[in-house]
Amino acid sequence: MMQLSPLDLTTRLIAFDTTSRGSNLALIDDVQPMLEAAGARCRRTYDSTGAKANLFASFGPEEDGGFVLSGHTDVVPVDGQAWSSDPFKAEIRGDKLYGRGSCDMKGFVGVALSCLPEIASAKLKRPIHFALSYDEEVGCVGVRGLLDDLSANAIKPALAIIGEPSSMKVVGAHKSGTVVHTRCCGKEGHSSAPQKGASAVMMAGEFIAYLDTLGTELAKDRDPRFDPPYSTVQANVVFGGTAVNILAREAMVTWECRGLPDRDAEAVIARAGAHANQAILPKYRAGAPEARFETILHSHYPGLALDSDSPAVALARELSGSNAVETVAYGTEAGLFQQAGIPAVVCGPGSIDQAHKPDEFVPLAELEACGTFLRRLIARACQ
Repeated sequence: MMQLSPLDLTTRLIAFDTTSRGSNLALIDDVQPMLEAAGARCRRTYDSTGAKANLFASFGPEEDGGFVLSGHTDVVPVDGQAWSSDPFKAEIRGDKLYGRGSCDMKGFVGVALSCLPEIASAKLKRPIHFALSYDEEVGCVGVRGLLDDLSANAIKPALAIIGEPSSMKVVGAHKSGTVVHTRCCGKEGHSSAPQKGASAVMMAGEFIAYLDTLGTELAKDRDPRFDPPYSTVQANVVFGGTAVNILAREAMVTWECRGLPDRDAEAVIARAGAHANQAILPKYRAGAPEARFETILHSHYPGLALDSDSPAVALARELSGSNAVETVAYGTEAGLFQQAGIPAVVCGPGSIDQAHKPDEFVPLAELEACGTFLRRLIARACQ
């Protein structure tokens, strides 16, 4: 089969605008024939609309075990960002490749695809699987269906390597992530008589102030392996109100909790809700008996818990030649693989510091290092 370089393939993948709000099918349709030409057995799982798909491709013997190379195909928006070049047209400047998704995480997928000729000619004694998912950036949505499909069809990989940007360091643990919408429902009225209604914006303000207090309390529970070494809570988006002289009928606070991997995120949400109802609401119900708070869980993904006996971590250390195991504050699909009984580790090219920013880039040297890592994995699968 035709050999394409990691740069060629990463450039090709970046050209697909797979922003999470849209479809990823054009990319999946482009990649699947490459995988099948190399001998892959492919299966897709779709979202409820049929506009997005996961792709799972298997090489080698049809048996339990083997290694999953996992990467998401979606990217975050470029709206309002000041790019120096077209974000969907990859560009090499100096020793870096620029483009949306270059590090998060089409660089890893491109390098993995460039290894297809080696996989096709290898005498694999254990399977190698590619797992390409949709909508990771909006709560690790797509991979859940992929994992459900593997379970339903008794496909049992031994471990998964998630190629999120880690500067090719071995990451054995990361925090969980939870996004919550808290709707504050008040009662409209003239702002000169606040006692005759309830301003939802003021309710939201008191709720946000409590989130700050809650975050301070959570910071007392520390794990020095993480940076920051505690669970964090913050409100990042607020909408509400219609005019300065009208008590706001409704306000929405969108907030998140990034928890240490073995802590209970549901307990944090419950604490916030209980405080809203018990400590904040009574004051506003004096003028508006119908005032209320509503809690809506938008998304949640589990943390990746550090496992000293993880075969995924052991393999990544062997392939990278590193003795160190890192922990990170950002989230990935690794926790969901672990939750599904598939040990997982994070290791991929690029830095999370460049992800989601204008002029996102991946160092060319790290694409090369990733290629070396994956070629060693192929050799390992032949043993």
